[in-house]
Amino acid sequence: MSLRIRGGAGLAALAVFAFALTGSAAAATSTASSAVRGVTATAETGSSTAVAQYWTAERMRSAVPVEPERGRPSIDSRIAVPERGAPGHVNAAAPSALQQTALRISSRLGATAQDWAAWYRPPGSTSGKVFFTGDDGVNRVCSGSTVNSGGKNVVFTAGHCVHGGGAGRRYFTNWAFVPGYRDGARPYGTWSARQLWSLNGWTNSGNRTYDIGAAVMNIDAAGRRIVNVVGGQGIEWNYPLSQFMYQFGYPSRTPFNGERLQLCTGTTYSDGGHQGIQCNMTEGASGGPWLDDFDGTFGRLDSVNSWVFWDSNGNRYKWNGPYFGDGAHNLYNSVANL
Repeated sequence: MSLRIRGGAGLAALAVFAFALTGSAAAATSTASSAVRGVTATAETGSSTAVAQYWTAERMRSAVPVEPERGRPSIDSRIAVPERGAPGHVNAAAPSALQQTALRISSRLGATAQDWAAWYRPPGSTSGKVFFTGDDGVNRVCSGSTVNSGGKNVVFTAGHCVHGGGAGRRYFTNWAFVPGYRDGARPYGTWSARQLWSLNGWTNSGNRTYDIGAAVMNIDAAGRRIVNVVGGQGIEWNYPLSQFMYQFGYPSRTPFNGERLQLCTGTTYSDGGHQGIQCNMTEGASGGPWLDDFDGTFGRLDSVNSWVFWDSNGNRYKWNGPYFGDGAHNLYNSVANL
């Protein structure tokens, strides 16, 4: 993304819209259009065992965030009026073992990210690191969150964490989610995806308005579904753009190392039709959840980390996320019962 001048005292800011470079995929996938308007999916061909074995500790440590593409043409970021329909939501859910008293969280945390140490309970258990091989053949990393649904198998993330974005790009392979990841530990195991989904606006055009992705996970070796093991956050669509939000992710670039879940808080605002929030998380946090009505354990997914801005000194200070309108609703409905 090209250099921009953003308001304030002539602050030079570089907007990072992170996506992989073009290349050959590690494995073949088949793509199909959904009956729900504006959504596409791919079926993973690799077995869950093979994906889990692929992601050794060394490969996880060496996976890199999705990189920005320089000189990309400007993208129409306007949100069409028909995409804002009636508001709706689905509540969170968790197994009884994780239904504990909500933690007290200060609303004053603000834009400086803080370590979320409680990996053993939501949202520590519902948040996780995403690992995949991009369509450039490079092993990469993002963030994501489980979401409650009828099928109990869904993880939401950014669109650029499942697909390269735009014509000629492809869905990614070796896609895995590690809930509760902390300092290399995988307390709930490594879960592989059997399907990856995104919106047509992202897969066809790379339009960041539609930078939302979802994965339908395989059951584990014991026959369990991921939400029944770690819990699942709620989700909402067509809610007000400005709300107080709790933002989570696994930032990888300095001063962070991607080993621990981080949290920022703040009131979102309209930033060119997208949701903006002040936060110093770095790349690697892409796909992490923005939770509305968060009670210290559960909330409702209202957006995801999509692209980050930095100043002339390279300091990251703001994130944007796609507005969860009818597109997010359609995507959720497509995967909810799979």
